Amino acid sequence: MSEIILHQYPESPFSEKIRAILGYKGLSYQSVTIPVIMPKPDLMPLTGGYRKTPVMQIGADIYCDSAIIARAINHLHPQRNIFPAGQQALEALAHWTDTFFFKCAVAVAFQPAAAGNNPLFNDPAAVQAFMADRAELSKGSQELAMDLSIAQPYFIQHLKRTDQQLAGSAFMAGSEPSIVDFSTYHCCWFVYGNPALKPLFEPFRQVTGWMERMAAFGHGEVTETEGSAALEIARNSAPVTVAKAGTMDIDSFRPGDLVEVQPIDYGFNPVRGELLLASLEEIVIRRTDDQVGDVAVHFPRLGFRISAAS
Repeated sequence: MSEIILHQYPESPFSEKIRAILGYKGLSYQSVTIPVIMPKPDLMPLTGGYRKTPVMQIGADIYCDSAIIARAINHLHPQRNIFPAGQQALEALAHWTDTFFFKCAVAVAFQPAAAGNNPLFNDPAAVQAFMADRAELSKGSQELAMDLSIAQPYFIQHLKRTDQQLAGSAFMAGSEPSIVDFSTYHCCWFVYGNPALKPLFEPFRQVTGWMERMAAFGHGEVTETEGSAALEIARNSAPVTVAKAGTMDIDSFRPGDLVEVQPIDYGFNPVRGELLLASLEEIVIRRTDDQVGDVAVHFPRLGFRISAAS
């Protein structure tokens, strides 16, 4: 099996979610540092247009969105399981945290009072480029738009509930961390890392203690590599995922159909390809790119939609 390659950048909260999972499982992997904003010339040949961060690559299998990345890592490396059996509702809670709570965290993290401590905002030209890029990413969507007067009270409210939850256990669902811990952690990490915003956490000692435990997992054993090397690995590999008949008929599509897949929240950049499988948990399509040949691109079912290719 090819080694994990994580396409990410240090300040990305969803990358921190995956880095923490890799650290918890004690895994080694390669890391490609990708640009914070478009263009991303070494990523687009792999994903076919999906531009969010992070993306995981294993040979010629490409995983888009932290939800399917986490599930794939857990499947391939089941030690220290983060999807405990019989607790499927945890995944729905993680999805809420990755969407609504994250939206609150974004508004809190990017408020004017905190901008001076954000490394992304040190250069006025970089700020302008970043804002233009994020406007393009969220075009046609209101999913990332929340007024601070609404977001911050919700953020603090969830911190209080989390603090109460952690009063009786080391982690969110018991003595060991689950996917909910990692989904909640990256949202808190995104805000807590700004010195101007740390005081928000002072009343919540259970939360800060839990964050220290999560941070102690580290990020695993990381080897930096170049995007060009990752493209070569994909080009010299074949997708492991193959067409699978009899998968769940949710959208009336069948393996072999030409389809498009895109998020339902923001970043409406459809990825087009031949459907390989559509299960309760994931959608996988095969696409061909001049730079890398055939790749299988994986998306989570929750939070994405599939449609006939136009």
